[in-house]
Formats: sequence, structure tokens, C-alpha cells
Amino acid sequence: MRLGMFMHPIHDFKRGYHTLIHEDLDVIRAADAEGFDEVWLGEHYFLPSEPFASPLMIFARLLAECPNIMFGSGVHCLPNRHPAVIAGEAAQFDHLSNGRYMMGIGPGASPPDFEAFGVTDKNRMEMLEESIDHIIRLWTTDPPYDIRGKHWQTVIKDNVLPHLGIAKMTEPFQRPHPPIMLPSMSRNSGSSRLAARRGWHTISANFVPEDIAIGHWRDYADEKAKRNLPLEPGKWRAARTILVTETDEEARAYLRSPGNSLEWYFTYIIGITSHGGFVNMLKSHPDMPDAEVTPQYCIDTMVIAGSPRTVAEKLAAFREASGPFETLITSHHDWVPRDLWRRHMHLLAHQTMPILRALTGTQHLAPERAAAE
Repeated sequence: MRLGMFMHPIHDFKRGYHTLIHEDLDVIRAADAEGFDEVWLGEHYFLPSEPFASPLMIFARLLAECPNIMFGSGVHCLPNRHPAVIAGEAAQFDHLSNGRYMMGIGPGASPPDFEAFGVTDKNRMEMLEESIDHIIRLWTTDPPYDIRGKHWQTVIKDNVLPHLGIAKMTEPFQRPHPPIMLPSMSRNSGSSRLAARRGWHTISANFVPEDIAIGHWRDYADEKAKRNLPLEPGKWRAARTILVTETDEEARAYLRSPGNSLEWYFTYIIGITSHGGFVNMLKSHPDMPDAEVTPQYCIDTMVIAGSPRTVAEKLAAFREASGPFETLITSHHDWVPRDLWRRHMHLLAHQTMPILRALTGTQHLAPERAAAE
């Protein structure tokens, strides 16, 4: 079983962009130093609490300092940009990282980004599939290009000089392309089924109740079975909101403290999902009143916290109920206080994970390299 980290990231934007971006560089350095296998970083333009317009730019800054960890875009929001732009940037980073790159894609989840890019009323899942097919075609075929879809086109016919390489899109380092990941968030997620059909990886969101994450695996496995496809549990990643401390009481005290990082985290998620009309993903029961979805409710129902053994036992029980995921993804939050969250990373990697592997009969799998579809 591997260990990864998902960084939306969700910060208290009032702490200041410069502080946040340098803190997150430190988080990724720490993940590499502690032996995390992978890190996923989001892509947003108009969300100061999730302040990265380019995950690949952040990762490129860290390549030399983080020689071991796999880097994952979490995610490239495909409706927001032309497929050729994404194809060129992703291929370039794949070469810079020598294949330490996993390409997370998504329809986006940021209402202000939707508005800015003019996709609020578009079928963004349709756009996602068209875009990734467009990208893969650019990577795997030679010019001339005549790629025409409902939402984009790439046509290069009159400026093709094969003997000079002119008009050819850069191919990725990994062949035929980097592994593709599509996350799942909602109940009865169509994304889980799409990932199953396409042979993609998937991550169940950490900010949903356990029964929704369990449903993601059920939908993924059902779609595989319906289509006579191999199950591939190694392509399903389960994300949880986790806090590991020396003792159970230390974790309880922190989660009761006013203004703790997870209180802000869930305040933000509740706010943006309520505004966007998808707060139901946070509910343990679909008919639960919106007013009952509070930060404390989310902490009580979605956070796995305590000593290394307590957390390992809770995670083992979750895996028993959910399905045989081979990568556990922990979410990242503000390092406030810094020492507590830095210690959490060490305890999770070096104490909780060995116990969890023993309880589940798994081993520490080597990170994937260039496992193309």
C-alpha cells in the first residue's frame, strides 16, 4: 500500500499568498523526505484559498529538491483551456520529471473559474472527454492534424514540414502517455464509472462521508464487471481527512480548539459547495437539511484522528468496508500550528502506515512509473 497527499490546497487566504505558496513548497519537500509516494496539487485561478494556477510550475520548482516523489496534477480543469496548450505543457513536464508525472483531469469545481472561462452552462464532462481524446490524439499521431470537435479544433495542414519536425506536438516521456486520473466526489458518481470504462485511475474525495467513498468503489467495480474489464484495484485511491498525533487526547483537544485548520477547511468547503449547489456531497443522508452541514458535523463524520495505532485501526476498518485500495491519500491543510502538522506527516508515514499494512496484509508497493493505459 502506497501513501500519497492531496493538496487542493485549501488555506485561510487571509494568511497571505506569499506565505501560503512557500508553506506548500515546504509541505511537498516534507512529503518527499518522509517517504510519501505521491503528491497531488490542484489548479485554480480565482480562488485565493486554493491559489495555484499551475501545479506543473510548482512541481518544476521542486524537481531537484524532491528526487523521489511522484507528482500528480489534481487536477487540470480541461474545460478551461485549449487541449493543445494542456498537451504541450504536460508533455514538457513529463520529460522534465523523467516520467514522475500522473495527469489528473477534471471538469472543474470552481464557480468563479467557470464564469471567467465561459463554461458555467456548458456540459463540462462532455468537454472533458472531448479534450482528453484531443490531447491523446495530438500525442500519438503525426501531422497534418485535422481534429475537430464540438468544443475545440486543432487544424494544421498548410504548415507541415516533416523533415524539420515542424507542426509536430511534443510527445510525453511516458508512452503512449502519462497515467490519467479522474477524481470522484458525489454520491452515485458518474466519474467513477467513466474512470472504470476508460481504464483511468481515480481518487475518492477526502471531504465526503465514508459511505459515499464506499459507493465510489462499488460503482467503479460494477462498471468494470458490466463491461468484462479487469478490476484493477491499484487504480483506485481512497482519500481521507487524517490527523495523527502522539495520543488520542491530543487529537481530540486540537479538533475542539477554536479556529483550528480543519474548522476553516470545512467552513470553506461548505461555503463553496452551498453556493455551487452541490453541498449534498457532504451529507451522510441525502435528505439531511442543509443547515445541519456544519464544520463540526464534517469534523465529526469525516476526520480520522488520534494516535498512530488508533488511526491505523480506523483506516483498516474503512478499507475492509470500502474495497481494496492500494494507495491511501491524506489531505493537506494549513500548517497551523506548523509543528503539529509536520509531526502528523512523520507519524503517518513511519508509524501509522506500517501498522495499517500489517493489519491489512499489504506491503509498501513501489511508486508506479509510466504505467500507461
